[in-house]
Amino acid sequence: MLVILEATAGPATGRKIQVPEGSILRVGRTTRSDYALGEDSYLSGQHFAVEYDGIECRIRDLGSSNGTFVNGDRITDRIVHEGDSVGAGGSTFIVHIDSSSPTPESPRVTFAPTLKLPGPVGWEPVAPAPLLGQSDWPGFSRSQSVLLNLLYREGESVYAVLDAVRDARIPAFLDASGEKHALLDDENRASPFLVLLPPQSRLLDVLIKDGWNHGWGFYLAAAVDFETTLQHWRPFVTLHNRSGQTVTFRFWEPRVLRAIVPAMPLAEAASFFGPISRLVVEEDKPEVAMEFTLGPTSVNQRALTMV
Repeated sequence: MLVILEATAGPATGRKIQVPEGSILRVGRTTRSDYALGEDSYLSGQHFAVEYDGIECRIRDLGSSNGTFVNGDRITDRIVHEGDSVGAGGSTFIVHIDSSSPTPESPRVTFAPTLKLPGPVGWEPVAPAPLLGQSDWPGFSRSQSVLLNLLYREGESVYAVLDAVRDARIPAFLDASGEKHALLDDENRASPFLVLLPPQSRLLDVLIKDGWNHGWGFYLAAAVDFETTLQHWRPFVTLHNRSGQTVTFRFWEPRVLRAIVPAMPLAEAASFFGPISRLVVEEDKPEVAMEFTLGPTSVNQRALTMV
Protein backbone atom coordinates (compact mmCIF):
# COMPACT_ATOMS: atom_id res chain seq x y z
CA MET A 1 0.00 0.00 0.00
CA LEU A 2 1.03 3.60 -0.48
CA VAL A 3 -0.14 7.18 -0.14
CA ILE A 4 -0.41 9.51 -3.13
CA LEU A 5 -0.48 13.29 -2.82
CA GLU A 6 -1.98 14.60 -6.06
CA ALA A 7 -1.43 18.29 -6.81
CA THR A 8 -4.76 19.72 -7.99
CA ALA A 9 -4.02 23.47 -7.88
CA GLY A 10 -1.04 25.79 -8.13
CA PRO A 11 2.33 25.53 -9.89
CA ALA A 12 2.66 21.80 -9.15
CA THR A 13 -0.72 20.85 -10.65
CA GLY A 14 -0.60 17.36 -12.14
CA ARG A 15 2.25 16.10 -9.95
CA LYS A 16 1.64 12.89 -7.97
CA ILE A 17 3.89 12.27 -4.97
CA GLN A 18 4.01 8.59 -3.95
CA VAL A 19 4.87 7.63 -0.38
CA PRO A 20 5.34 3.86 0.07
CA GLU A 21 4.33 2.10 3.28
CA GLY A 22 6.96 2.40 6.00
CA SER A 23 8.66 5.49 4.61
CA ILE A 24 9.06 9.22 5.28
CA LEU A 25 9.26 11.66 2.36
CA ARG A 26 10.32 15.31 2.70
CA VAL A 27 8.80 17.69 0.13
CA GLY A 28 10.15 21.13 -0.72
CA ARG A 29 11.45 23.50 -3.37
CA THR A 30 15.09 22.36 -3.51
CA THR A 31 17.05 19.12 -3.82
CA ARG A 32 17.63 19.19 -0.07
CA SER A 33 14.20 17.54 0.00
CA ASP A 34 13.50 13.95 -0.98
CA TYR A 35 10.94 15.24 -3.51
CA ALA A 36 11.69 18.64 -5.07
CA LEU A 37 9.02 20.90 -6.59
CA GLY A 38 11.22 23.58 -8.09
CA GLU A 39 8.33 25.12 -10.03
CA ASP A 40 6.64 26.30 -6.80
CA SER A 41 8.57 29.35 -5.62
CA TYR A 42 6.33 29.72 -2.55
CA LEU A 43 7.66 26.47 -1.03
CA SER A 44 10.51 26.44 1.47
CA GLY A 45 13.61 24.39 0.63
CA GLN A 46 12.27 21.65 2.92
CA HIS A 47 8.60 22.42 3.47
CA PHE A 48 6.73 19.40 4.85
CA ALA A 49 7.16 15.67 5.45
CA VAL A 50 4.78 12.80 4.70
CA GLU A 51 5.05 9.72 6.91
CA TYR A 52 3.09 6.51 6.21
CA ASP A 53 3.35 3.41 8.40
CA GLY A 54 0.69 1.39 6.60
CA ILE A 55 -2.01 2.39 9.09
CA GLU A 56 -1.80 6.17 9.48
CA CYS A 57 -0.53 8.92 7.23
CA ARG A 58 0.95 11.96 8.96
CA ILE A 59 1.87 15.40 7.59
CA ARG A 60 4.51 17.43 9.47
CA ASP A 61 5.52 20.99 8.74
CA LEU A 62 9.31 21.37 8.60
CA GLY A 63 9.50 24.95 9.85
CA SER A 64 8.38 26.38 6.51
CA SER A 65 8.09 30.14 5.99
CA ASN A 66 4.53 30.12 4.60
CA GLY A 67 3.14 27.20 6.60
CA THR A 68 1.45 23.89 5.81
CA PHE A 69 -2.35 23.60 5.84
CA VAL A 70 -4.69 20.62 6.16
CA ASN A 71 -8.30 21.32 5.17
CA GLY A 72 -7.63 25.03 5.67
CA ASP A 73 -6.06 24.76 9.13
CA ARG A 74 -2.40 25.64 9.63
CA ILE A 75 -0.69 22.62 11.20
CA THR A 76 2.59 21.49 12.65
CA ASP A 77 1.69 17.78 12.78
CA ARG A 78 -1.57 16.20 11.60
CA ILE A 79 -2.87 12.74 10.69
CA VAL A 80 -4.60 12.93 7.28
CA HIS A 81 -7.17 10.73 5.61
CA GLU A 82 -8.46 9.92 2.14
CA GLY A 83 -9.67 13.08 0.38
CA ASP A 84 -8.07 15.57 2.78
CA SER A 85 -6.60 18.73 1.28
CA VAL A 86 -2.97 19.71 1.96
CA GLY A 87 -1.87 23.26 1.13
CA ALA A 88 1.82 24.11 0.93
CA GLY A 89 3.52 27.02 -0.82
CA GLY A 90 1.43 27.86 -3.86
CA SER A 91 0.10 24.33 -4.39
CA THR A 92 -2.78 22.22 -3.10
CA PHE A 93 -2.65 18.43 -2.84
CA ILE A 94 -5.39 15.84 -2.34
CA VAL A 95 -4.55 12.78 -0.23
CA HIS A 96 -5.26 9.33 -1.71
CA ILE A 97 -4.66 6.22 0.40
CA ASP A 98 -3.49 3.21 -1.66
CA SER A 99 -2.74 3.47 -5.39
CA SER A 100 -5.88 1.47 -6.17
CA SER A 101 -8.10 4.17 -4.73
CA PRO A 102 -9.84 6.15 -7.50
CA THR A 103 -9.21 9.87 -7.70
CA PRO A 104 -12.29 11.62 -6.32
CA GLU A 105 -14.15 13.89 -8.69
CA SER A 106 -15.18 17.39 -7.82
CA PRO A 107 -18.60 17.49 -6.15
CA ARG A 108 -21.39 17.48 -8.70
CA VAL A 109 -23.79 20.27 -7.84
CA THR A 110 -26.99 20.86 -9.74
CA PHE A 111 -29.33 23.81 -9.33
CA ALA A 112 -32.71 22.55 -8.20
CA PRO A 113 -35.55 24.68 -9.64
CA THR A 114 -37.72 23.70 -6.63
CA LEU A 115 -35.53 25.77 -4.32
CA LYS A 116 -37.14 28.97 -3.10
CA LEU A 117 -34.74 31.89 -3.21
CA PRO A 118 -34.91 34.46 -0.41
CA GLY A 119 -36.64 37.74 -1.10
CA PRO A 120 -34.77 41.03 -1.58
CA VAL A 121 -33.59 43.04 1.41
CA GLY A 122 -33.40 46.81 1.76
CA TRP A 123 -30.15 48.57 0.96
CA GLU A 124 -28.73 52.04 0.51
CA PRO A 125 -25.93 53.05 -1.88
CA VAL A 126 -22.65 54.23 -0.33
CA ALA A 127 -19.53 55.86 -1.68
CA PRO A 128 -17.46 53.39 -3.72
CA ALA A 129 -13.80 52.52 -3.20
CA PRO A 130 -11.31 54.74 -5.08
CA LEU A 131 -10.54 53.79 -8.67
CA LEU A 132 -7.08 53.46 -10.17
CA GLY A 133 -8.26 54.77 -13.51
CA GLN A 134 -5.68 52.98 -15.65
CA SER A 135 -5.66 50.60 -18.58
CA ASP A 136 -2.47 48.77 -17.61
CA TRP A 137 -1.81 47.30 -14.17
CA PRO A 138 1.85 47.11 -13.05
CA GLY A 139 2.96 43.53 -12.45
CA PHE A 140 0.07 42.02 -14.40
CA SER A 141 0.04 40.65 -17.94
CA ARG A 142 -2.02 42.23 -20.70
CA SER A 143 -4.81 39.64 -20.36
CA GLN A 144 -4.86 40.03 -16.57
CA SER A 145 -5.07 43.82 -16.98
CA VAL A 146 -8.09 43.37 -19.27
CA LEU A 147 -9.79 41.33 -16.54
CA LEU A 148 -9.00 43.92 -13.88
CA ASN A 149 -10.37 46.71 -16.06
CA LEU A 150 -13.54 44.66 -16.49
CA LEU A 151 -13.88 44.40 -12.71
CA TYR A 152 -13.05 47.96 -11.67
CA ARG A 153 -15.37 50.73 -12.81
CA GLU A 154 -16.08 54.12 -11.35
CA GLY A 155 -18.92 54.19 -8.83
CA GLU A 156 -18.63 50.56 -7.72
CA SER A 157 -16.73 48.53 -5.13
CA VAL A 158 -15.41 45.09 -6.10
CA TYR A 159 -15.84 41.95 -3.98
CA ALA A 160 -14.92 38.28 -4.39
CA VAL A 161 -16.76 35.23 -3.09
CA LEU A 162 -14.08 32.58 -2.46
CA ASP A 163 -14.41 28.85 -1.77
CA ALA A 164 -11.93 27.51 0.83
CA VAL A 165 -13.18 23.98 0.10
CA ARG A 166 -11.71 24.38 -3.39
CA ASP A 167 -8.32 25.58 -2.12
CA ALA A 168 -7.22 25.20 1.51
CA ARG A 169 -4.83 28.18 1.26
CA ILE A 170 -7.61 30.76 0.82
CA PRO A 171 -8.20 31.51 4.55
CA ALA A 172 -4.46 32.09 5.04
CA PHE A 173 -4.32 34.37 1.99
CA LEU A 174 -7.25 36.40 3.32
CA ASP A 175 -5.78 36.74 6.81
CA ALA A 176 -2.38 37.77 5.44
CA SER A 177 -3.88 40.35 3.08
CA GLY A 178 -5.49 42.45 5.81
CA GLU A 179 -8.56 42.98 3.61
CA LYS A 180 -12.03 42.95 5.12
CA HIS A 181 -13.55 39.46 4.83
CA ALA A 182 -16.06 37.15 6.49
CA LEU A 183 -17.78 33.81 6.02
CA LEU A 184 -21.19 34.10 4.38
CA ASP A 185 -22.58 31.55 6.87
CA ASP A 186 -20.71 30.94 10.13
CA GLU A 187 -22.71 27.77 10.83
CA ASN A 188 -22.16 26.07 7.46
CA ARG A 189 -18.74 24.40 7.01
CA ALA A 190 -19.12 24.64 3.23
CA SER A 191 -19.66 28.40 3.35
CA PRO A 192 -17.44 30.60 1.16
CA PHE A 193 -15.83 33.89 2.16
CA LEU A 194 -16.77 37.37 1.02
CA VAL A 195 -13.82 39.76 0.68
CA LEU A 196 -13.68 43.44 -0.27
CA LEU A 197 -11.02 44.10 -2.93
CA PRO A 198 -9.75 47.68 -3.17
CA PRO A 199 -7.93 48.25 -6.48
CA GLN A 200 -4.59 48.57 -4.68
CA SER A 201 -5.05 45.28 -2.76
CA ARG A 202 -2.04 42.97 -2.85
CA LEU A 203 -4.51 40.08 -2.63
CA LEU A 204 -5.28 40.67 -6.31
CA ASP A 205 -1.85 39.29 -7.18
CA VAL A 206 -2.83 35.90 -5.74
CA LEU A 207 -6.43 35.88 -6.95
CA ILE A 208 -5.77 36.93 -10.54
CA LYS A 209 -2.47 35.12 -11.11
CA ASP A 210 -3.09 31.90 -9.15
CA GLY A 211 -6.84 31.66 -8.59
CA TRP A 212 -8.32 32.54 -11.97
CA ASN A 213 -9.53 29.45 -13.85
CA HIS A 214 -9.16 27.24 -10.77
CA GLY A 215 -12.76 27.44 -9.56
CA TRP A 216 -12.04 29.59 -6.51
CA GLY A 217 -15.31 31.51 -6.83
CA PHE A 218 -16.53 34.65 -8.57
CA TYR A 219 -16.34 38.45 -8.49
CA LEU A 220 -19.06 41.06 -8.15
CA ALA A 221 -19.43 44.82 -8.25
CA ALA A 222 -21.83 46.86 -6.16
CA ALA A 223 -22.29 50.43 -4.94
CA VAL A 224 -22.95 49.27 -1.37
CA ASP A 225 -20.74 48.64 1.66
CA PHE A 226 -19.28 45.36 2.88
CA GLU A 227 -21.89 44.64 5.55
CA THR A 228 -24.79 45.21 3.15
CA THR A 229 -23.20 42.91 0.56
CA LEU A 230 -22.57 40.25 3.23
CA GLN A 231 -26.16 40.38 4.48
CA HIS A 232 -27.43 40.09 0.91
CA TRP A 233 -25.60 36.80 0.20
CA ARG A 234 -26.04 35.12 3.58
CA PRO A 235 -29.60 33.80 3.03
CA PHE A 236 -28.56 32.05 -0.20
CA VAL A 237 -26.01 29.63 1.28
CA THR A 238 -28.54 27.31 2.94
CA LEU A 239 -31.96 26.86 1.32
CA HIS A 240 -34.92 24.50 1.65
CA ASN A 241 -36.58 22.49 -1.09
CA ARG A 242 -40.30 21.77 -1.33
CA SER A 243 -39.88 18.72 0.89
CA GLY A 244 -38.46 20.89 3.63
CA GLN A 245 -34.96 19.44 3.31
CA THR A 246 -32.02 21.74 3.99
CA VAL A 247 -29.53 22.00 1.13
CA THR A 248 -26.35 23.97 0.58
CA PHE A 249 -26.78 26.08 -2.53
CA ARG A 250 -23.23 26.21 -3.94
CA PHE A 251 -23.98 29.13 -6.23
CA TRP A 252 -20.39 30.39 -5.90
CA GLU A 253 -18.96 27.57 -8.03
CA PRO A 254 -18.25 29.10 -11.47
CA ARG A 255 -19.87 26.28 -13.47
CA VAL A 256 -22.97 26.41 -11.24
CA LEU A 257 -23.24 30.18 -11.46
CA ARG A 258 -22.88 30.13 -15.25
CA ALA A 259 -25.70 27.58 -15.51
CA ILE A 260 -28.27 29.01 -13.12
CA VAL A 261 -28.11 32.79 -13.59
CA PRO A 262 -29.15 32.94 -17.28
CA ALA A 263 -32.03 30.51 -16.58
CA MET A 264 -33.52 32.49 -13.68
CA PRO A 265 -36.99 34.03 -14.13
CA LEU A 266 -36.87 37.79 -13.77
CA ALA A 267 -38.27 37.82 -10.21
CA GLU A 268 -35.71 35.26 -9.02
CA ALA A 269 -32.91 37.09 -10.80
CA ALA A 270 -33.92 40.38 -9.16
CA SER A 271 -33.80 38.66 -5.75
CA PHE A 272 -30.43 37.05 -6.52
CA PHE A 273 -28.79 40.24 -7.78
CA GLY A 274 -30.32 42.54 -5.15
CA PRO A 275 -27.88 45.50 -4.84
CA ILE A 276 -25.30 43.76 -7.05
CA SER A 277 -24.76 45.50 -10.37
CA ARG A 278 -22.46 42.94 -12.05
CA LEU A 279 -21.27 39.36 -11.60
CA VAL A 280 -17.99 38.30 -13.25
CA VAL A 281 -17.05 34.62 -13.47
CA GLU A 282 -14.40 32.54 -15.23
CA GLU A 283 -15.30 30.40 -18.24
CA ASP A 284 -13.85 26.97 -19.03
CA LYS A 285 -11.17 28.69 -21.11
CA PRO A 286 -8.86 30.84 -18.96
CA GLU A 287 -8.80 33.65 -21.52
CA VAL A 288 -12.59 34.15 -21.34
CA ALA A 289 -14.60 35.90 -18.60
CA MET A 290 -18.40 36.03 -18.41
CA GLU A 291 -20.20 39.11 -17.11
CA PHE A 292 -23.84 38.99 -15.95
CA THR A 293 -26.04 42.04 -15.43
CA LEU A 294 -29.74 42.34 -14.65
CA GLY A 295 -31.79 43.82 -17.52
CA PRO A 296 -35.41 45.05 -17.51
CA THR A 297 -36.77 41.72 -18.78
CA SER A 298 -34.00 39.16 -18.26
CA VAL A 299 -30.38 38.56 -17.27
CA ASN A 300 -27.87 39.88 -19.79
CA GLN A 301 -24.63 37.99 -20.31
CA ARG A 302 -21.48 39.10 -22.11
CA ALA A 303 -18.39 37.05 -22.84
CA LEU A 304 -15.09 38.93 -22.79
CA THR A 305 -11.96 37.52 -24.44
CA MET A 306 -8.95 38.73 -22.47
CA VAL A 307 -6.41 39.29 -25.23
